[in-house]
Amino acid sequence: MKNKSIFISNIIRSLIFIFILIILLLNNTGLTRLMILPFIICGLAVMGKNICFLLEKNNYANFFSLLYKISFFVFYFGFLLFVSYSVIKTGNFLTLIFTIPFIILGIYFVRKSLFNSTKEIESKPKKKTLDIKIIVGGSLVLLTFFIGVGCLFFDIKETVQLNKTTKDYLTTNGYFSDYHIYRIDKEGTTYELIYTYEVKGKNYTVSTNYGTNYIPEENSVREVKYDPDDPSKSILVGTNNYNFLIYFGAFFALGSFAFILGGLYIKGVFDKIKIDIMGLYFGFCFFLIGIGIILFQNGTTTSLLETIKAFGAWIIIPILFIIVGLFQIIKCLFLKPAKKNQ
Repeated sequence: MKNKSIFISNIIRSLIFIFILIILLLNNTGLTRLMILPFIICGLAVMGKNICFLLEKNNYANFFSLLYKISFFVFYFGFLLFVSYSVIKTGNFLTLIFTIPFIILGIYFVRKSLFNSTKEIESKPKKKTLDIKIIVGGSLVLLTFFIGVGCLFFDIKETVQLNKTTKDYLTTNGYFSDYHIYRIDKEGTTYELIYTYEVKGKNYTVSTNYGTNYIPEENSVREVKYDPDDPSKSILVGTNNYNFLIYFGAFFALGSFAFILGGLYIKGVFDKIKIDIMGLYFGFCFFLIGIGIILFQNGTTTSLLETIKAFGAWIIIPILFIIVGLFQIIKCLFLKPAKKNQ
């Protein structure tokens, strides 16, 4: 049957997903292991749920569905707590405001997913009332969305302006020659990289305006653009601090927009649309995240090979994001959802 083939396909994908995560788990320690563990549990829950559906054991499938939700929420709130802790530690208290809508909506969805009593709903007459929690949460989500869009707009504007300023600059090769400590915290040490380039027999230096934990090999090449009228004015081609801010803005814009779509989905706005809008959006986000991570790291290195070397075993993470994203996009666009059995 068609449904059985879908369940078997989901089980195989879950096994591959779990296998990759277990390899990463065994090759890492500490906080990284804690971050990987909920994903493994989610993978096991999805696999268990599909096995139960395959064997027509729907009651057991409900247990695995609950396990998946709990694992997801544990990771969700764990990630938010980690972000909040990092923000507080660095003293960027204003950034902490952006996590508030995600925490509020997370609590709302936990209550709705795990503690929503169907009997209570059936016993109460339906009244259209304004829920202050939804209003506040929705307002904060919209605020976060517009702040994210604003960050994207201004940072892209600054990037365009930088490109205009350096439009007539000449390009040469810079060679990695030294580094300075950029920041030291509990997560480790990051470094400001220094490159040396030569113009008309005279050496000049240019450094990154951000910190990285990856130190290239000595004399590694990276492109430098310099002002022909004043060769001491120069920039490194590739990743810069504006890119960090663009990713920051994209994170909040895409994350908050997911909640906006989720709200519209609950209201039934997409009921008449044959395509799974939510699934398509998450597939698109996963694909963008995977590509973005690789492009961002690639901007700090001299080649794709250097980028892979800088990632090490972690290269599997953005690749996994890209694969999952592409699969989800293809699934939502070209595969018809299975009809529910009445």
